[in-house]
Amino acid sequence: MEIQQIFSKISADEIARLTSNLVRFDTTNPPGNEHTAVEYIAHYLKPYGFELTFLEHEPQRATLLARLKGKSQRGAVVFNGHVDVVPVGAGTWQHPPFEGVIEQGKVWGRGSADMKGGVAAMMVAAKAIAQAQLPLEGDLILTATAGEEVNMLGARSLAQLPEAQHWQAVIISEPTSNQLGLAERGVFWPEITTYGKTAHGSTPELGINAVMMMVKLLSELEKLEIPFQPHPVLGNFTRSVNTIQGGVKVNVVPDQCSVMVDMRTLPGQDHAQLLGLLENFLAQLEKQIPAFKASIRLTYELPPAETPLNAPAVQRFLSAAKNHAGVEIPIIKVPFATEAAILVPALHVPTLIIGPGDPALAHQPNEYVEIEAMQRAACLYTAAAIEMLSPENPPAT
Repeated sequence: MEIQQIFSKISADEIARLTSNLVRFDTTNPPGNEHTAVEYIAHYLKPYGFELTFLEHEPQRATLLARLKGKSQRGAVVFNGHVDVVPVGAGTWQHPPFEGVIEQGKVWGRGSADMKGGVAAMMVAAKAIAQAQLPLEGDLILTATAGEEVNMLGARSLAQLPEAQHWQAVIISEPTSNQLGLAERGVFWPEITTYGKTAHGSTPELGINAVMMMVKLLSELEKLEIPFQPHPVLGNFTRSVNTIQGGVKVNVVPDQCSVMVDMRTLPGQDHAQLLGLLENFLAQLEKQIPAFKASIRLTYELPPAETPLNAPAVQRFLSAAKNHAGVEIPIIKVPFATEAAILVPALHVPTLIIGPGDPALAHQPNEYVEIEAMQRAACLYTAAAIEMLSPENPPAT
């Protein structure tokens, strides 16, 4: 069957309906509650010959691995997407966030862009490939993961599967407006605390003000040179002091003050070395500033991740998009962290990030995804998987 014939089976209405249904599952993380959502995806794929495996995490939480068996041992192509979503927040919504309203050529609701619309597009692409009954040379796998928004729970479980070491490519349907991301910055979140001595606010000379110590620290931190090589796509390393807490009462000299710093790292920056640099920075301040005392702890981190543009899987994806879908896909930076941060370092698997959602709508009130964009994404996923698993296209060595 020609790929264009397979494209004709990809229904925009079906993708919209699936997205709407997925939005109706309240998978706000925390706590997640992804189990019912991945069961729905499994129920959809089962009639088309997919073997279903649930990776159980906690009560009401699971990751789905749905497999369409190929006829040889060529590495699998993996469609990947998470089903948990961030909280709704306090903003006003035009449509209720968990009703999945279909209106104006869009599906509205929390998680529609990030990234249940992408998951629905992959579901329909997987179904279309299965119905075509093509002689696939490797497995087509769809993974619907839990926990991406908090701790990458599902991706960490996938990375531990022995078979994952042999995957040919992972395509992640995070929101990129159907542009291709191959690199993302790492996440490095240190908490820095300064310590002082409490005293009555009327006699501040008897205390040591931890807030004022933090003022001095932040002034010096702004000047601290942190080595990095600018990335051609990702740009520069960034740092931003985004929370600060100190003091208990207006008439009490504070004996503790803490800040959280959001640092986004680039390929080539080592997180252990960065932490050591910051520890040495604090040690130098203790020598230079009388009564200065501070500590640092790393609260969360994800490494930077990058797939080379010349990787065979990337070139095949771009070729399939051009030859079968008639589009030249631009390469963009991914400004946020994805499950590539887990999969690339652990598996060294080419990971392509491309999805129909608009990244500017992720985590926002009135989130939506365009139905036409989801249909285009489904065609791209279909063409890419067939290109990578076709008998006429052996894997590059």
